[in-house]
Amino acid sequence: MQDGPVTTDSGSAAPEPQAVIAPLTGAAIFLVVVVTPGEDSADAVRSLCADLSALVRAVGFRDLDGHLSCVTGFGAAGWDRIAGPGRPAGLHPFREIKAGPRHAVATAGDVLFHIRATRMDLCFELASQIMSRLGRAVTVVSEVHGFRYFDDRDLIGFVDGTENPTGAAAARAALIGDEDPRFAGGSYVIVQEYLHDVAAWNALPVEEQEKIIGRTKLSDIELSDDVKPSYAHNALNVITGPDGEEVQIVRDNMPYGSVGDGRYGTYFIGYARSPATIEQMLVNMFVGSPEGNYDRLLDFSTAVTGNLFFVPAVPLLENLGAGAPPAEAAAPVAGAPAPGDEAPARPGSPGSLNIGSLKGAPANG
Repeated sequence: MQDGPVTTDSGSAAPEPQAVIAPLTGAAIFLVVVVTPGEDSADAVRSLCADLSALVRAVGFRDLDGHLSCVTGFGAAGWDRIAGPGRPAGLHPFREIKAGPRHAVATAGDVLFHIRATRMDLCFELASQIMSRLGRAVTVVSEVHGFRYFDDRDLIGFVDGTENPTGAAAARAALIGDEDPRFAGGSYVIVQEYLHDVAAWNALPVEEQEKIIGRTKLSDIELSDDVKPSYAHNALNVITGPDGEEVQIVRDNMPYGSVGDGRYGTYFIGYARSPATIEQMLVNMFVGSPEGNYDRLLDFSTAVTGNLFFVPAVPLLENLGAGAPPAEAAAPVAGAPAPGDEAPARPGSPGSLNIGSLKGAPANG
């Protein structure tokens, strides 16, 4: 649940959203699964979704200060199987990007469970209960256990998440409003696993690292425009809407890795009321803005997964298959672009951090 009522742009009450804008926590499990063939498998997922709120409450009751939550999202193919006809306006398969050696890959994934709490044991118990319920109905294709690293830094040493919106601003950035009223209270989420070449990164002088990120490493102060290169991560990842105003997404990135095999990574997870702006940011990062002026952080970071999911509001989640909106729900409101035809937003003033601090969303409808 969110703090306080959520309204649409017209001021009317929206369905209760999932815990998209829950407070940041110290631990998380990101679980992506593919639903196995057969209607029995789809039914198992629907049954879990109907009971998921109760399951979260039961596990979370062991520590009421643990702030356990779970956000459940569906990929385009998963939504079609589980919910039936009628896609949300912005839901489509993740769009891969190739530009020279840089590749934003698209990988399999029907359902995402974003589990977070102050304690990893709560996350682990809930993930275990979810998988016990689903059994052979799904196959896990990605499981990442994330953790907070010192003062909210990533494994390349920079603070991650300084610009995250909070409160009403977070709700405006992340939750669908009147632009797709049948899915109001829902959200979109893009996830990517990035692996870092930490040895090569650490071989760079700190001053060069700061130019790539666009902020100072120790104090987390944004570099001035006369010092910051145009290829800095935070210069490329700020997107403005048609009115010239910068808009935001809600992200909850986390470090992950294993020292035994030298895997050091950042799990990017960004929630938005439309995926279009994050997609434009990825184009800016991988292709460049202008073309060739790409994010130099990608010389040291490799995307190994990529997914787009729709996060339905709670009532729709609990009634998947029985109460899904009809097919015409996927049609955009009058004057809005069709899915996949959203006008690209344009780069604006800097203000982001590193991989995962992807800011922006299309202008709120």
